[in-house]
Amino acid sequence: MKFKFLFVLFLCFGIPSFVCAQKIPVVVGGVTEIGTGHLNDHSHGSGVIRMTPFVGVLLQGLGSLRVGYGLFNYTERPEGAKKQTVEQRDFTAQLGISAGLAPSLLLSYTRARSLSSFGDASWNEWGVGIGVKFQMIPMVALVSEMEYRWITEYYDPLHDKDVSGTRLQMNLGFLFYVY
Repeated sequence: MKFKFLFVLFLCFGIPSFVCAQKIPVVVGGVTEIGTGHLNDHSHGSGVIRMTPFVGVLLQGLGSLRVGYGLFNYTERPEGAKKQTVEQRDFTAQLGISAGLAPSLLLSYTRARSLSSFGDASWNEWGVGIGVKFQMIPMVALVSEMEYRWITEYYDPLHDKDVSGTRLQMNLGFLFYVY
């Protein structure tokens, strides 16, 4: 009798905590993208690339899909010109493929735009890398990813030159499970 009572309690309170995230696998979060190589201000070096909030779907042990939209502004003074404010807009999509508990293989795409009074620039970024999620509590996980990014060639009207390049990038962030 006591065993049946404990078994029923386990079914009522134990199992839902394990499978709840799989019933609704939606996540919300954000990552800070830090890199070395070609930066968003069209220079080469090391620094923060962008901060991207995202929404996505995470299936434990199988993979994930997330989309994000980041926006920020920075000020730049081109040679022989007055100070300019540049508005940056980025749409990012990332697919993570996982085999069990191992790190995920990441495939990412970003469509980035720089908007200024000198003219607008748009380019694509393609990336491949690995990533892991560290579960902190049942509803929160930390995200750590390392990617290699290819930036397609584009014309930068602010500096009056064609730009392309590559970047080694680390993404650090968090995600919340939406229950």
